[in-house]
Amino acid sequence: MSTNVFDHFITVTGIKQIVNDASPSAIIVTFSIVLAPLLALLILALSQRPSHIPPPAGCRKLGLQGRSNLEDQYSKKYAKGADPTPAKPWTVKALFIYPLKSCAPVELEKSEIVRTGLSYDRQFALGHYVTSLPSTEGKVTSEWHFMTQRKYPRLAKVETEIWVPDPSAKGYQEDGEWVKSEGCLVVRFPFSPDTDFTVEGLLNYGKILAAKLARKAEPMLEFRVPFNPQSSRIKSKGYKNEVLRIWKDNPVALNMSSEVDPEILSKLGYTLGTTNPIALFRIDTNKYREVHKCAPKVEDVGFQTVIGMQDSYPIHIINLASVHHVAENLPGLTKSEYAWQNYHTLLNALRFRANIYITGPPAFHEDNWTKAKTVSPANSTPTTYHISCRTTRCKLPNVDPETGIADRNEPMTTMRKYRVIDEGSKSACLGMQVTPLGDGEVKVGDSIEVLETGKHFFLGGEGSKVDG
Repeated sequence: MSTNVFDHFITVTGIKQIVNDASPSAIIVTFSIVLAPLLALLILALSQRPSHIPPPAGCRKLGLQGRSNLEDQYSKKYAKGADPTPAKPWTVKALFIYPLKSCAPVELEKSEIVRTGLSYDRQFALGHYVTSLPSTEGKVTSEWHFMTQRKYPRLAKVETEIWVPDPSAKGYQEDGEWVKSEGCLVVRFPFSPDTDFTVEGLLNYGKILAAKLARKAEPMLEFRVPFNPQSSRIKSKGYKNEVLRIWKDNPVALNMSSEVDPEILSKLGYTLGTTNPIALFRIDTNKYREVHKCAPKVEDVGFQTVIGMQDSYPIHIINLASVHHVAENLPGLTKSEYAWQNYHTLLNALRFRANIYITGPPAFHEDNWTKAKTVSPANSTPTTYHISCRTTRCKLPNVDPETGIADRNEPMTTMRKYRVIDEGSKSACLGMQVTPLGDGEVKVGDSIEVLETGKHFFLGGEGSKVDG
């Protein structure tokens, strides 16, 4: 028997004898017939490659270039923690913003700190139009409710980009469309069209094949909107001021759906799994949402805490050691000296959707922080933060940010067993909600210093709850 598997195969099947007996022209014809369908599929796929929206004139894309700072987040060196020392201070490991609420993040190397948190964070949200069941009198109500991964886990697959004005960017003009709007938001989402043996269906198959060749699970559609449109554009495009229910809050936001092709919005709703009409909202920068509850009081700090489309507070921080602790308590854990073999310890910290990921403190050390600061070696002025309360967790961390698939139980079931620690809430806690005490800047590598510690008592909002 031949030691070459392929030679053995063609000998047994008789292909070798056929090739030996056939003329060169017959071989060419035979292989052409065999390869023709594959070549046709390749040509079809290449012809259906998506055409991307060109970069907005005068703008550059915001975000980290290259590998993620969380690439090594599963390393055991982040699991234990210790007291800070001059040689090994507690540090900022990674920074993320979520321009479109509950969608994929944008990773940064540094960020400005403004009243509402990190610049560009959660300024937009998707809403779906919800109609109630008839009352006993036969009346129904309809209103816009915010959308999150709690109900629509496929939001994790919706990608976002922020483009910001840059005088060095191609096509920069002070009165340019995108420069005047402080840049733009690009939204990109997966959408698999129907396939059949019609011309359109075959072209759709080509789109799917093109996505596979580009190492995408599905074809992607995209649109863009101005980041902060001027009043003239708001008027000309016919934006509407409408109430968008967020938890127990009822902010009046800008419905920007007139900027987006209705068919694109419909396809976005389809891929997310809703038949309700959907719309894109932007927080009105003249009507930011006020935060009271556990936020610092005006008489103490001289300002009122405000947010955009965040759930509760301007900034959210997570300690990687705390994430490791939860991962190590998940069921089915098999212990191994090799981290990559401990599959269940691979709990992606991005499930918890923090803005600032920190390393150095022992697990849950942050539970009792009440005031802290970040210090950059390049900036002598620290940025100071009020640590307002613990982050009470819902089922959103059950969603895998890489697949957009929600687990029925974990990690929330495990967290409820030992992380219900706040007397003001019956929910498990992980991470801290933060209010900046002034404008500033935060960078990866900044050291973290805890200024004050104390007790926390979670305070919820008032009114009826809408769980997006």
